[in-house]
Amino acid sequence: MQTRTRDGLVLLLAGVLLGGGLAWLVGRRQESPPAAPRALDAVPAGALLVATLDLPALRASPAFASFLREEREIPGLGRVRDVCGFDPMAGLTEVAIAIPAAGDPGDFGLVAAGAVQDEALLACASKVIDARGGRPVVAALGSFRAVRDASAEGRGEIAVRPGGPILLGGGAYLRAMVDAADGRAATVGASAAHDAIARAVGDGAARVTVVLTPEQRAELGRELALSGAGRSPAASIVSGGAAVALGPEIAVHAAVLCDAEAPCAELGAQLSAARDARAEDLATRLIGLGGVLERIAIAAEGKALHARVRLSAEEAGALVDRLASLRGLRQPSLSPREPPAPAPQPPALEGTAPPRGDAAAPPPDAVITPRQRTGPGDGGAR
Repeated sequence: MQTRTRDGLVLLLAGVLLGGGLAWLVGRRQESPPAAPRALDAVPAGALLVATLDLPALRASPAFASFLREEREIPGLGRVRDVCGFDPMAGLTEVAIAIPAAGDPGDFGLVAAGAVQDEALLACASKVIDARGGRPVVAALGSFRAVRDASAEGRGEIAVRPGGPILLGGGAYLRAMVDAADGRAATVGASAAHDAIARAVGDGAARVTVVLTPEQRAELGRELALSGAGRSPAASIVSGGAAVALGPEIAVHAAVLCDAEAPCAELGAQLSAARDARAEDLATRLIGLGGVLERIAIAAEGKALHARVRLSAEEAGALVDRLASLRGLRQPSLSPREPPAPAPQPPALEGTAPPRGDAAAPPPDAVITPRQRTGPGDGGAR
């Protein structure tokens, strides 16, 4: 009898402890913070182009760090940190840029995820709009709050919610991004076509994928036919993309997916020939791209065409710097030019006045006073 009583108490105690432990675990699960939002979770389905950036990885790379660490400025207002009191980019970890396949020309969306100061960001955006003579208006959009310039309809808006992400876009596309982030609409993650090209190029600190619609592919085929190219293998392209993986070496992997194997192989042969020709171009050599082009390996694999190249961090950094300076190289020279030599004048005959515009002209550094102006249209001395 005592043994049964003891066993019953043990079972009861075990049940209490087990039940309490389960309740504690459930409570901990409910109290744990939700997963941080990902940038792609706010990109709506139906995107033509999607680009993603892993900001911590890029900041840690010698080739790209200088571009992300530079002090950013707001044109006409000064440094972002001075205007806002903080740098909104400092705590961000991921950025996605999207261009919709359908919509108004110029439509695009930007999503930034990471540590977000929503109130400070809205205050900063309002301050910038006000400083530029606009009228900032803050309104609720789903779980987000957005700020826009009410005096400039059709311009971009910034939307943010506590914990992020930050959305930047305009009009209908910004609202589509809000619906995607709030779970009311499908995201680009449901796109099998974007997923296929993303898997083809692999992961990377920077990645871009492009998926053509059937209408865009048909239009591409028509344009190639009109240009005299006939049936070009480029008309078989379904999607394309590229990824940049960072490490001891920087690996760039680009790929194109086609609707058939033969045109993909033909396109690979054309690109190989174009690569070889471009690698020998003098301008390409001058900016340091010739050697890189020669090392690009192009290979067709069934309905996929791959291009791969590896660079050292130093080589990649130098190449990025050169490409960034191309705009400066295109500027016209501002060095002074020698003035053209004056045309020889015949000697003046005795008793005649010197030719107008030669001996009568003042030296180049002379100050012309009204009385000295005797050229045509001046009406003589005044």
